[in-house]
Amino acid sequence: MRAAPVQDKWAWVAGPAAVALGLTAHMIAGGSAPAIPVLLAFAALSGLAAQLIARWVHGPLLLLLFAGLAQQLLHFGLDAFGGFFPGSGLLDHLHGGQVLADVPAGTAPSGGSVHLMLYTHMAAAILTLLVAAGVSKLARRASLTATKSNIA
Repeated sequence: MRAAPVQDKWAWVAGPAAVALGLTAHMIAGGSAPAIPVLLAFAALSGLAAQLIARWVHGPLLLLLFAGLAQQLLHFGLDAFGGFFPGSGLLDHLHGGQVLADVPAGTAPSGGSVHLMLYTHMAAAILTLLVAAGVSKLARRASLTATKSNIA
């Protein structure tokens, strides 16, 4: 049985990191967290996707594209399983969002700050890019070190 390359092992870090960053972005903008089993499923699927993509993606622009796509999919998943409560985000108070207590009883809330949700998920995508780039740099460094030790 052949040992897994170091690149494959480090790729498993990028997927759960993307989920953690996406969840943080979603909650800052007013979303709520889904149940723990759903988060674990998202982390497992993201880790699998990162491991599969790690062999083909080597440029920062493709990494950013996949990080943005992952954040978009995570937003849809977190919104579907966790929900969104306008005015409850940590940063909504800075942007003048309505608090749920301020909404009259017979009306629906305004829908919250969609822009804040977009900005936080974009920031999470960029941070995911930085994490993935750092992870791939560590993987290359570890594989070079392993190669040098095998030669010596």
